[in-house]
Amino acid sequence: MDLIKSTDTNYEEYENLLVERDQAHKDSTSIWINYIQSFGQLIAEVYEEKLKCIKCKKTIAYYQTALNHGGVVDPEAMKEYLNQEMASYYTNLKRMQKENERCENAEHSGTYEVQRSKTLYRRLAKLLHPDINPETAKRAELMELWQRIVIAYGQNNLKELSELDVLVRKALKELGAGGRKADIPDIGEKIKDLKKEIYEITHTVPYTYRDLLMDDAVEKKKRELTEELENYRKYRAELEEVIQNMEEGGGIRFRWRMN
Repeated sequence: MDLIKSTDTNYEEYENLLVERDQAHKDSTSIWINYIQSFGQLIAEVYEEKLKCIKCKKTIAYYQTALNHGGVVDPEAMKEYLNQEMASYYTNLKRMQKENERCENAEHSGTYEVQRSKTLYRRLAKLLHPDINPETAKRAELMELWQRIVIAYGQNNLKELSELDVLVRKALKELGAGGRKADIPDIGEKIKDLKKEIYEITHTVPYTYRDLLMDDAVEKKKRELTEELENYRKYRAELEEVIQNMEEGGGIRFRWRMN
């Protein structure tokens, strides 16, 4: 039932690199979830406080422009201006908050489930990965099974992967999709591409956040974020004082629209 592998000596390396690439993608996702669970709330609070400072600075600039033209301010016009200027910032904040919520609700898997899922995925990938078994892309039944494997692997769903292990072997036997020679065109170039892809995944964010998730590093990062948050709060208080002074004795006069 297993594929009859190409006689090319690079085949096994190619096969292993495909699995390694997929594992790197999965690890990267897991690292991101852990990173957000550890720091996401603080990062969002820092960003929100930063936005308040930006809004204050834009208000001051708006008032300064008004002072250069007589000091009269239309509150409704200013509100519309600030909403427009801040719209993209608030969109980013909402995105961050939604991502925090998604990651907070993500379930943790035990060490056994993770390792066993990895073992089952490696075995199933060598049978059904579309880049290894050309029949997968040709047959809807096999592609559907492969898609279920990818989802179950991403969730460390050991029960689903164990069932799929049986279903895949049964389907390959019934469809006669095993026992075929798997020659990979340009295998040398594909190996180079896979190595490059693995390198890029493991040397960029979020994979590189892995070191920040060590116990000592987590506490240090939290202290840095907390300090940054306090600095923004102090800065906002200073800006709000400038705004208050401009409104109360700095020459700013409000002109309200009549209904």
